[in-house]
Amino acid sequence: MAASPGVSLLAFCMKPLLALTTASALPVIGLVVLGHQPGFADSDRASSDQQLLLAALPAVQSHFWIQTKSEISLEALAAEVGLPAQTLAQLNEKGIESSFGLGQWLMLPNRVEAQLNNSTALDRFSVRRTAPLTAPPAAVAEIKVRDGESFASIARKHGLTTTELRKLNPGLDLARLVVGSQIRVAEAAPRQLLAIRPSVSGGASWPELPGLPGADRKPMAKQSFIWPTKGVFTSGYGWRWGRMHKGIDIANNVGTPIQAAKDGVVVFSGWSSGYGYLVELSHGDGTSTRYAHNSRLIVRKGQVIPQGATISLMGSTGRSTGPHLHFEIRQPGGAASDPMAFLPSRRA
Repeated sequence: MAASPGVSLLAFCMKPLLALTTASALPVIGLVVLGHQPGFADSDRASSDQQLLLAALPAVQSHFWIQTKSEISLEALAAEVGLPAQTLAQLNEKGIESSFGLGQWLMLPNRVEAQLNNSTALDRFSVRRTAPLTAPPAAVAEIKVRDGESFASIARKHGLTTTELRKLNPGLDLARLVVGSQIRVAEAAPRQLLAIRPSVSGGASWPELPGLPGADRKPMAKQSFIWPTKGVFTSGYGWRWGRMHKGIDIANNVGTPIQAAKDGVVVFSGWSSGYGYLVELSHGDGTSTRYAHNSRLIVRKGQVIPQGATISLMGSTGRSTGPHLHFEIRQPGGAASDPMAFLPSRRA
């Protein structure tokens, strides 16, 4: 049966349309396949192809670092560069009522770079695209204000100036300082207990034990934690913005390598809500470490990872205000601890 001229004309018109539809679909398929290439970590938790695709695409550096040449309040600086004070506070993990001291590094979004000439407190010649390396702050501990204590007396007791104590407690309202209020102070070096060997009879003594096979071997040294990355220490452990910050933050460029802080086994590697792309390692002593906001994951669940091995690349995925590593140390049972109590005083 011969096709009518109208049907033939319709079929002729549909051929280019079909070819165009098929051609336009090819790049989309290619992009989806990209998210499943080797090198991306597997995940037992749900993660969409769109999330994997975003992690695979090259990230654009959206912030820069600059140094102050004079002291200035956060609100005054925000007004000078045309930035909301709340945004500036969140970028630099500070309270709105806090200040930036002389020579302090801070982070700003690229969109305000043209406003630097309007600021009298910023050194526009110090602008850099990579995070400056700085030593971490002194270890801190939280104390409760006792009856009869004042802000000044607490500072003297812990060998601090009131300015230094304020820096450890950004946003602290002195008018609301009452008995029981918590304040962060510099933690003193732990006291060492010296053993006393009795020199006369009557002292404590223990019998000589017979030698046992292998007793002359030295016990294996307990492995200490190392710093998982390099960058600017931007936030410590403790209460922040009305919620508990269960780790520390270290800022640097997207793509900065993240290393295992200790020998361990990968128990999770994938997308985890506010953590973004997350790696969690379990260690032989029962502790575990978490490395969050990555742009790319390099390890897979079940892998045995030696200390210092690169496990991921720094990013800003999940609930994050800029590229940084959120690092946690958790004790057996899952309770979070302040990583500063376990890390060496200076990064290698």
